[in-house]
Amino acid sequence: MKRSHNIEQSGVQSVASSDEFRPRAPGYKVKIFDLEKFGLPCIPVVGQTVSQSVARASPWHVHKGCIEFIYCTAGACEYESGGEGQRYHLSPGMMFVSRQHEAHRQLECPKGYTTFYMLFKPSANKNIRWFADEFAKLPRFFPCNRSISMRFVRLIALAEREDFSYGMRMRIQMSLWALWFEILDSATLSIKQKIPEVFDEIVKRIQMHPERDYPLDGLVEEAGMSKVSFISLFKTAHGLTPHAYLLHCRIDEAKRLLKDGLSVKAIADRFGFRTTQHFSRTFKNFVGITPRKWLSDKRA
Repeated sequence: MKRSHNIEQSGVQSVASSDEFRPRAPGYKVKIFDLEKFGLPCIPVVGQTVSQSVARASPWHVHKGCIEFIYCTAGACEYESGGEGQRYHLSPGMMFVSRQHEAHRQLECPKGYTTFYMLFKPSANKNIRWFADEFAKLPRFFPCNRSISMRFVRLIALAEREDFSYGMRMRIQMSLWALWFEILDSATLSIKQKIPEVFDEIVKRIQMHPERDYPLDGLVEEAGMSKVSFISLFKTAHGLTPHAYLLHCRIDEAKRLLKDGLSVKAIADRFGFRTTQHFSRTFKNFVGITPRKWLSDKRA
């Protein structure tokens, strides 16, 4: 989904060190490490974050000279990237990549949202330069092999020991390379799976008119493929099933309508929810708090 933003007016922050990268908002459980101490200056930040409460959107920022990787393992959150505010819905199993000097930000973060993240800083080292060239080819958003979680877990577990012996440094370097190759393999496989143009047309209709119903059988017939293939490919392209994506668009539009003054009941009726309670539960599942609490926080 595209929104028009003037990032210059928003005030882009420049973020580099692990201290600057650490979330400042309360309600985060954080593990964060700088691997330079292990002889790996190419990784100024690697870690894991679990949101223990709802957090507001982060400011627009860039990571000086670094590529950022964010891999979701629980919950879901949206990210914006680039001058036009391209949005990416990050759900479990999806990777978001922010290129060097590319302004981006995390939108509202729900409770329970869990990610692994890593900053990669290119250098003149031949091996690191090769990875930098390969990472530059990655799409901003793609599904990953689930084994990537275990790669991150092992890397962080090794870093937590703070053992700077030669043997441990070698283990960390090998674990890091295994993680990088896993990321590249995941992206390569997803790139080979081309997304039909009809998917873009379907998604645009859902975005423009989230209040309408979109029966799955009709979408499958329009795409000209089996139901299983359609759902699988849709999830690969957008990180959600067609129904979940429709709900996501409805909740996104509901936020705008709440700010415009529409009542919770009016919005629930507009989008075909059975009751206001049904709408509030769905809203909370996506955002982490009820519509009234969300609106109250916005006005605070």
